[in-house]
Amino acid sequence: MSILTPIAPPKPQEELKVAPKARQVMIESIPVTDYPTREALLQAIVDEAKRPGTSVCLGMNAHNANMAHKNLFLKKLYQRAEIVYCDGAGVILASKLLGDKIPVRYANGDWFFEMWDYFAAQNCTTYYLGSAPGIALKGLNMYEATRSKHTVLGVHHGYVLNDPELEAQVIAEINALKPDVLFVGFGCPLQEEWIAKHLHELNVGLCYAIGASMDYVVGVKPRPPEWLGNIGGEWLFRLFCEPKRLYHRYLVGNPWFLGRVALSAVGQKLTGSIKAPLTPAARH
Repeated sequence: MSILTPIAPPKPQEELKVAPKARQVMIESIPVTDYPTREALLQAIVDEAKRPGTSVCLGMNAHNANMAHKNLFLKKLYQRAEIVYCDGAGVILASKLLGDKIPVRYANGDWFFEMWDYFAAQNCTTYYLGSAPGIALKGLNMYEATRSKHTVLGVHHGYVLNDPELEAQVIAEINALKPDVLFVGFGCPLQEEWIAKHLHELNVGLCYAIGASMDYVVGVKPRPPEWLGNIGGEWLFRLFCEPKRLYHRYLVGNPWFLGRVALSAVGQKLTGSIKAPLTPAARH
């Protein structure tokens, strides 16, 4: 796990200032919100988790965008999600092509424990469902070893999709605990499909599709150097580590995604030019 500057805990309520509303960038008809800081993103998650009903939080990167492009069910989940944030350099580049750049991505594998700290400071309870057997528990033990208190109510491995009885037991446990935030880490699109399927029966404040973050936290998968991630090279690092599994995702998927966005940007410019009224000088 990369060691980054700790996320600043929220200030007491009386000191909080009203933050400006985060802007949204439409990428393939999915609204991606540009959160100026990690704290702003985490506070938005806490706020949504405390509202009535069950909200959805999703990260957007080139792979997820490709999955949503091929799967209308997944795309509709992205369109209805209360929070969609930038989770990859491909989305930053796509937003730049569209003329409305999102300047920063948020890869929570770098600061997962700090995110738990932030939620604890807000008295926001969580539950983690995902990863292979033993991984989530190992992560929780690592976290508890350096914290005197926290608000993690429980964890469970993610191998429940092919075991309906176990899946029902886990859902029952989650509903009994009533966490504010339920992390679901199956990988895209399985985690999003699971959230959409069970959203109506989950007694939680917010479902957060978290991907393989816990695997990075416990060291099952290596994280790139911070500087490489900051310049958009995380995909290159991951491709080097797992070339057989990821070559199609990055070497084929990334150009496909950016190509679609580039065509969309050209189309928008042409449409805008056609619709733009002629100036008096241009009419003669």
